[in-house]
Amino acid sequence: MKFNSFSSKGYSAVSKLLFILGCSVSLASCDYGDEIESLVQPNPDDFAVLYTDTVSVKLSTVGSDSLMTGGPSRMLIGNYTDPYLGKVRAANFFQPVIESGISIPTLAEYDSLILSLRYDGYTYGDTTKPINVTVYKLLADIFDKSSYWNGNSTAFDPVAIGKVRVVPTPRTSKNLKIKLSDALGKQVFEMGKNNQLTSNTDWLNLVKGLAIMPGATDNGPVVGFLSSGDSTSVQLHYHIPDVDQVRKDSTVLKLKGSYNQILGDRKGTALANLPDSKRIALPSSQSRNMSFIQAGTGIMTRVDFPSLRSLRGLKYTVANRAFLRITPLRASVTDPFRVSNQIFVYRCDKNNEFYTGGDGFPLPLYFLTSSQPTQVFGTYVNDFVNNKQYYLVDVSSFITDLMTSEIEDIGGLILRTSTFNTQSSFRDADTEFSKSVNRLVIGDQQNSDPGVKLELYYTRVTVQ
Repeated sequence: MKFNSFSSKGYSAVSKLLFILGCSVSLASCDYGDEIESLVQPNPDDFAVLYTDTVSVKLSTVGSDSLMTGGPSRMLIGNYTDPYLGKVRAANFFQPVIESGISIPTLAEYDSLILSLRYDGYTYGDTTKPINVTVYKLLADIFDKSSYWNGNSTAFDPVAIGKVRVVPTPRTSKNLKIKLSDALGKQVFEMGKNNQLTSNTDWLNLVKGLAIMPGATDNGPVVGFLSSGDSTSVQLHYHIPDVDQVRKDSTVLKLKGSYNQILGDRKGTALANLPDSKRIALPSSQSRNMSFIQAGTGIMTRVDFPSLRSLRGLKYTVANRAFLRITPLRASVTDPFRVSNQIFVYRCDKNNEFYTGGDGFPLPLYFLTSSQPTQVFGTYVNDFVNNKQYYLVDVSSFITDLMTSEIEDIGGLILRTSTFNTQSSFRDADTEFSKSVNRLVIGDQQNSDPGVKLELYYTRVTVQ
């Protein structure tokens, strides 16, 4: 965007201020990259539109006490070690149910009991490496509790009822099928033949639920599976011998409910000392000059602009547009550890508590120029021509508030990988932030690979 200096010599101070405010609105409504021509230019020293990208930006990392992971549309399974954030482990606990009892023909013969999982296409980590998936029987009904969080667990029988070692193939296969214990399968089969599984209560007395866990020493991907509809099911297969053929049949037990357990072990990493409480952020100066975002474990980045206080002290200075350019730490972006396509911005107070709107949900940052409130977000740009990768986030409305508010502390900004769920009383329920494990590493301004810059356009008037 080209800027020419403006002159307002001969105008009163009030007229000058009204004039630059009008220009600010004009600047805010123009497309980024437009040319702004001067009106009159008798004395460019009186009135100038300026640009700076040297504003101090302070980064810190905020951890969530817990993250709602119950009732997701994606089941997560996997275990890997992240070079920046340590070990990440995802397991799923779920309950298959029978809808109207299990009835097996008298002449039927048992074949197998199968757990069928349908890929949903999501992976994170090295998909060329195998994962060891193990299935266990739960010892408690997961519906004994009304909600589940990423650190929760349900007691299970340590004797496995199914195992498979597989390199995930979500792009070429629809399903991952795991053969379950024949001892359990035959028990279900015989009870079905004897009309002992006529209700879901009968079934829960036998199998309260299942847990799917990755191998403890795996270092492959976290893989996503659909948990809605008929996508995940337990299938009892059998056949019926006939005079001239064998008729195959099955009984399908659909999934009723599930939750993901997502654990992070950050021992030995830059976030080893991340406070347990969300109220206390860890400055990037204490985390090797980096800040972090990680879905699933609830890690977010906080952004503050402490040096803008100096601009507030300059009389007749008005912010026009402001963009936060965020560049991921170059060494952190690899094929296994890709960044999220978008990041979203929310306002928070000094204790990292989200400000809330009239609906009680966290208040997003809105675009300054929208006729209707439109939430600010940044889309990941991969500029192959100039070999640059970044997010460009319009923070004009926040910077304007910061420079004009009479309140000494208006808080800061929180960056995360998805919006909140405004249709649920649990605001993180079934969001990308709670059902994925993507992460972002950002170098602060003291890092050898700095990744944050405020690009600020502002107007200043010298009053005679």
